[in-house]
Amino acid sequence: MRVRTGSWLAAAVLVSSSACASGGGGSAPTIDEAYGALSAESAVGQFLDAAKRSDYRLMSRLFGTRDGPAERQLGRVEVEQRMFVLASILAHDTYSLRPMGVAEGEGKQRVLVEMVGTRSRTGTATVPFITAANGGRWFVEQIMTESLTSG
Repeated sequence: MRVRTGSWLAAAVLVSSSACASGGGGSAPTIDEAYGALSAESAVGQFLDAAKRSDYRLMSRLFGTRDGPAERQLGRVEVEQRMFVLASILAHDTYSLRPMGVAEGEGKQRVLVEMVGTRSRTGTATVPFITAANGGRWFVEQIMTESLTSG
């Protein structure tokens, strides 16, 4: 997983795929209903709603890869600290989702988010999200934040 943005932020938020994949080499974790969402769109919508409420715990339960929630790989505290940074970047008044219907690879899907009331120069931004499925649950895996952080 990764968040693309300026180098200072990348150091704060970057969740590398290798770190998430190094969960011990056993079978994939079993995902219960406490993690992820039922669809790619639902994962993104719930993630943004949680960011707006500064609900870092819920954000962390929606952030992950095909290997499952990042929280199970990196620990709750580490992921919640990263969600704190992401929530400040993703600050918005409203948003609308545009599912792309294009697979980003096996078990992955792209969702574009039109955000209004952002901190970007124009106050609006289109932000691509990549989601990943694990055990019938969907996670926010990658967020391209350039349109929110560029000057």
